[in-house]
Amino acid sequence: MDFFSGKNGRVWEKDGSRTPEGSADRAPESNARRTLRLAGWAAALYGAFRYLLPLTAPFWPALLIVYLCYPTLKKIQKATHIRREILLGGFLLFLAAAAGILVWRLACAGSVHAARLGEGVTLAQEKMDAALHGCCDYLEKSWGLDGAEAERLFRERLEETVQNFRTQGIPEAIKRTWAYCRGFVNAAAFLGVGFISSLLLCRDYERMLDALGDDPVFATAWRFFGKTVSAVGSYARAQGLLMLAVTLTAAAGLLLGRVKNAVLLAVLTGLLDALPFIGSGIVLIPAALWQLLIGRVWGAVCAAAAYVLCAVGRELLEPRLLGERVGIYPVVMLLSVYAGVKLFGLSGILLGPLYAVLLREGAREIWGRAA
Repeated sequence: MDFFSGKNGRVWEKDGSRTPEGSADRAPESNARRTLRLAGWAAALYGAFRYLLPLTAPFWPALLIVYLCYPTLKKIQKATHIRREILLGGFLLFLAAAAGILVWRLACAGSVHAARLGEGVTLAQEKMDAALHGCCDYLEKSWGLDGAEAERLFRERLEETVQNFRTQGIPEAIKRTWAYCRGFVNAAAFLGVGFISSLLLCRDYERMLDALGDDPVFATAWRFFGKTVSAVGSYARAQGLLMLAVTLTAAAGLLLGRVKNAVLLAVLTGLLDALPFIGSGIVLIPAALWQLLIGRVWGAVCAAAAYVLCAVGRELLEPRLLGERVGIYPVVMLLSVYAGVKLFGLSGILLGPLYAVLLREGAREIWGRAA
């Protein structure tokens, strides 16, 4: 790996991380001691993720934003003589406004589609009633059962289910709504603290690096941070390519089948396909069943074919993209997500792979492997 010397006698890597002088002249360690160090690193990571990370959660996105944007902000400052924190604040406010407009447009579009869905539900209910009546007639003709009685019993059970939902589901929905409101307030507080932290970090970024740069602990932590950002960025780019491939495949199939809202459904398929344990089937399979229910056989066939192509395409592309760009086998990434969900809850979808990346970097550092 190429190095070049910075000021104050420190050694800088190309990615901006610092390494204390003499770090390459370490005394050799036994395998047992290295294993103990790796176990200690794994335990320290777990403790940090479990207890420290929730207390400092808004700081880390702010640090990531400053870390990625600082070189560009510095160039713009030289050209415009506008302070870096003001430039960063304007950029973040622009992103927030764009996200707000996007959410508003999606909400408006969702309300329109909900009204259309209500009309479609009425048609589907009529078809389901006709199908139920036909099944009961078939049972009566083929098996000698009382079709009218069977239909009556089925409708009674359906009415009981609806009544139970009204008496139990609605109060539960109200409780969940209150929980969602609290979550919204917590999210707003998180974003507000993160926004202020990013501005403060951007203002004092260079002074903090100069003040802490001589500390070997900070130098090691900063190098780990840079490598982790690089690995996570590679993983995000690989997932982005997979999402694009799935979205285009789904869009082609749905458009060929002349399914309504094909582009919106394709985008939703690509987004949900990136989530572990969900996949593209959560959108395309119900779409195929709906097309079949309303009598559009060709649309159902195209939606089902799109699902098969999306599943096969991900299976073929995922090992190649993740293996080449991230250097972690997909099965290891899947295991890290599963373990992360078990250990950290829903946030483990992100924390699990991050833990795996940091553990790998620690193993490379301890065992002297090239990064």
